[in-house]
Amino acid sequence: MKILKFHPLMTISLLQLQFQRLLCCNVTVYVHNSLGNSFDTLKEAGFPADMLVEYPIDETLSLREFEEDLEEKFNFSLELCSKKDNKPFTNKSQHLFQIIAADGGNNREDGYSSLDISLDMLLNNRQTPPGFPAKHA
Repeated sequence: MKILKFHPLMTISLLQLQFQRLLCCNVTVYVHNSLGNSFDTLKEAGFPADMLVEYPIDETLSLREFEEDLEEKFNFSLELCSKKDNKPFTNKSQHLFQIIAADGGNNREDGYSSLDISLDMLLNNRQTPPGFPAKHA
């Protein structure tokens, strides 16, 4: 079973890497109809939780159902895109397992271990990283 992990301090880029790793596709994140990359973290993008949320992926859902479900639960929308050209999938009735299978099982590329390390760092070290100014309320 594939599980998406969301944390309020996760960056949009880290979220996109997670989709690439788990679903073998890219994703474009939107917040209030604008690109999510203008926000630093999921919390700034309206993520409703204050802690790590693990979300099991139902691979039998269609792309449309999956995108709508995430939008309803997490207050940001996304559009799954082809890994090759980063264009949105036009067949929204296609199922998630069809996207994963189309990759041919070639989803273990170098560099993905950094995603796991980054998620662990979010959970274990909730302080401001060196080189980043602390944000004051």
